[in-house]
Amino acid sequence: MSTESLPITPGAFAEAIKELPLAVLYSKVSELTNSIAHLDRSNSELRAYLAESNDSEEEKKEIQEYVSENDGVAVSMKERIGLLKTEVENRGQPWIELEELKRVEDEDAAEAAAPNGDGSAATGATGATEATNGGQDGESEEGVYL
Repeated sequence: MSTESLPITPGAFAEAIKELPLAVLYSKVSELTNSIAHLDRSNSELRAYLAESNDSEEEKKEIQEYVSENDGVAVSMKERIGLLKTEVENRGQPWIELEELKRVEDEDAAEAAAPNGDGSAATGATGATEATNGGQDGESEEGVYL
C-alpha cells in the first residue's frame, strides 16, 4: 500500500454511487459541502495572511500554491456533487438542494419533539435516515470508500 492515496476518479465515483441508497447520496453531498466550506474558510484566512505578512516572496509563493491546491480540490468536490445530483435524477427522483433538505429535516425534528396534546412527544421524524457502515462491530469490509 502506498503512503499517499490518490482520490477516486470521477468515473469510478459515478460507478460507485450507483448502488448507494438515496439517503447516503445526500449524506455524501452534505459531507462534500462541509469540506468545501472548510476549504473556502482556510483559503480566506491564507489570503488575509498573505496580504498582511512580511514573508519573503518565496514563502508567499508557497502559501499561494496551497491556496491554488485547495481551490482545485474544491472544484473536484463540486464535480462530485454534480455526479451525485445526476445519480439522484437518473433514479427518477427530484434533486433537493441541501438547504431545502435541511429545512425539511429541521421541521420534521420539531414536529417529532412537539407534544401530541396528551403530554407525550411524537415518535420518529419522517425523512430522518441513518447511514451505517458495512463493517459493524469492528469488522472490516472491502470496497470503495467515498
